[in-house]
Amino acid sequence: MAAVVATLWIAARSWTLPAFPGRTDFVLMQLSAAWWSTAVAAESMVSAPADKLFWAEMAWMGIVCTPSLWAFFLWSYTRGELPARWRMVLVTVGLATWALALTNDAHHLIYTAIRPVDATPGAALIYSHGLLFYAITVYIYAFMVMSIVVTASGIHRATPAYRTHYLGFLVVMAVPWIANAGYVTGNLTLFDLDPTAFSFLAVDGVFYWLIARRRLFDLLPVARDALLDAVPDPVLVLDGDGTVVEANPAALALAGDHAAIGRRLADLPGLSVLSTAANPVKAPAKGPGMGPAPLTLDCGGDLRSFEVTWVPLAAGRGGREVGCLLMLRDVTHRRRAEARLEDTVRRLDAARQEAERRLAAEQEAKRALNGFLSMAAHEFKTPLAIIDGAAQLLQLDAEVKAPGMLPRLEKIRRAVRRQVNILETCLADDRLSDPGFALRHDMLALPALLRNAAAAQCDAAPGRKVELDLDGCPQRMTGDGPMLELCVHNLLNNALKYSPPGSPVRLRAWSEDGSRDGSRDGGEAGRWLALSVTDRGIGIPDGERERVFDRFFRASNTGTAAGSGVGLNMVRRIAVLHGGTVTLDSRLGEGSVFTLRIPLGEPAPAEAAPCDGGMAGMPAG
Repeated sequence: MAAVVATLWIAARSWTLPAFPGRTDFVLMQLSAAWWSTAVAAESMVSAPADKLFWAEMAWMGIVCTPSLWAFFLWSYTRGELPARWRMVLVTVGLATWALALTNDAHHLIYTAIRPVDATPGAALIYSHGLLFYAITVYIYAFMVMSIVVTASGIHRATPAYRTHYLGFLVVMAVPWIANAGYVTGNLTLFDLDPTAFSFLAVDGVFYWLIARRRLFDLLPVARDALLDAVPDPVLVLDGDGTVVEANPAALALAGDHAAIGRRLADLPGLSVLSTAANPVKAPAKGPGMGPAPLTLDCGGDLRSFEVTWVPLAAGRGGREVGCLLMLRDVTHRRRAEARLEDTVRRLDAARQEAERRLAAEQEAKRALNGFLSMAAHEFKTPLAIIDGAAQLLQLDAEVKAPGMLPRLEKIRRAVRRQVNILETCLADDRLSDPGFALRHDMLALPALLRNAAAAQCDAAPGRKVELDLDGCPQRMTGDGPMLELCVHNLLNNALKYSPPGSPVRLRAWSEDGSRDGSRDGGEAGRWLALSVTDRGIGIPDGERERVFDRFFRASNTGTAAGSGVGLNMVRRIAVLHGGTVTLDSRLGEGSVFTLRIPLGEPAPAEAAPCDGGMAGMPAG
C-alpha cells in the first residue's frame, strides 16, 4: 500500500510537469497500476476465500489497462501522440473485462475453480483458469510485445545522444515481463500472490527517478529547441499581432537584428516584405509542388529567393488560432539554375526554329534542283538521239566513201551511249524517289533482256567481253522490264569499269527454290530468279562492304574512275520493290560477285523507297 501511495504521488507529480507526448497515457497507467496493486493488497489482507476471489476479480480492470496504457505511452512518446479515441477503446475493453470478472460465478470463463495453497486461515488461493483468461492474457502480451517493438524502433531511429534513454525504457520494461513469467511458471510470487502489479509500481518508481534525477521528460523540449537551432532555414514564430516571439539563428541572421524577438515582423527591415505579402499560403497538406511562389528578399545587398510557408498555430480544444509558424526555404540556387535552364531552352528553341527554316529552304532548293536535273535530262536526250542518228548515217556513208572515219564515228556513238546511260540512271533515280512511283508488271523474256544488256555494255566498252551463262535461266517472269534492265546495266557497267583490260565479266542467271537468300531451310518459299555478275577486278575493302549500296557512297580504292555512287543504291531499291534482295561477296584485289534475287511470280508488296535512297530493314550487301 505504501508503493500505491508513492505511485499516486508520482502520478500527481507527472501531471504537473510541462506537457510531453504521452503524458495522459503515462498518468492513467500509474492510476491503473495503483488500482491493480490495491486490489492485490486487499486480496492478501482478507481471509475468507470468497472475499479473496472478489478482490481478485476487482483487479482485472488494472490487469487489462496497465500494459495497454504502457504501450500507448511508449508509442506516443517515441512516435507522436495517439488520438484520444484509441484510449477510449482500451478503457472500454478494461471495463468489459472487469464486468466479466465480477460475473464469473455465472459463466466461469475466467476462473473455473479456486483452492487455498494450504490449510492456514487466510492462505492465498490457487486459481484454475478458464478460456477467457487465456484470451485476455494473449491480449495483454500483445501490448507488451508492442512496447518492445516500439522501443526498439525508437533506439534504431534515435541519435546516439538519446539512445541511452530508450535503452533505459527496455531495461525497465523487462521488470513486468520477468515478474509475470515467474508467476505463470510458479517460480516467483509475492506473498503467494502475482508480483506483476507490484512490478509496475517499481517501474513507476524508476521513472520517477528518471524524471527527478535524469530529467527524462525535459529532454524532448530541449531536443526540439536544439533541432530548431540546427535547422539551416529561417524559422519564426509569430503571435496573433504579427510579433516575433521565437526565431532560430538563421532567421535572426536574415533579419539582420539579433534583437528581433519581441518586435513586429513589419518593423524588421530584412523581413518586412513578409508581413505585406498578400494571401499567405498555408503549409501544403500533400506532396511537393504545392508550396507558395518564392519571394525575393534583400539580404545585405544580395537578392535571395525564399519559399515561404505559413503554418497556423492553434490552442485549446476549440482550435483557436493564436499565431503562426513562418518557415522560409532558401531556393536561390534553384531559381538561378531554373533561370539559366529557361534561357538555354529559349536559345535551343530559337536554334531549332532556325534549323527548321534552313531545312525547309534546303528541301525546297533540293526539289528545285531535282526538277531542273529531270528537265535537263529529258532535254539532253533529244540532242543526243539526234547526234547518235547522225553518227549512224555517217557510218553508213563512211563505209563506202571514207572507211578511215569509222573509228571516230564509233567513238562518237560510244560517248553518246555513255551519256544516255547516265541520263537514264538519273531519270530512274528521280522516278524511284517519287512517292507515287509504282512498278510495272509485264511478262518479260529474260534471256533476250539479258543478252541485249550484255551487248549494249560490250558496245560501250570495245575489246571487253561479257560471258553469258543462261542455261538455267527461266524463260519468263513478271516484273518491270526497264527497271530490271537498268539493274543489269549498272551491275555490268561496274564490273567492266573496275576490271583490268582483257579480264572477262561473267553474267549468270538461273532459277532456284527456297528463301530469299537462296537457302532451302526456311524463309519465304517459292521460285526465284538468281542473277550474278562476277568480275576479277579490284574488289572492295572489308570495312566498306556494308556501305557499298548506300547512296552516293564510293569505295576508297576506286581512284579516278568516273562514277556517282548512285547505281548500286538504285539496284538495291529496285530489288526491294520487286520483293527481292541484292548481296555482295568480295575479296580485295581478287574481284567481286553481286547476286540479285527476285521472285518469279507476282512481286511481294513493298513500300516505296524513301527519297534519300535508304531502304529500312535492308540486309547489308
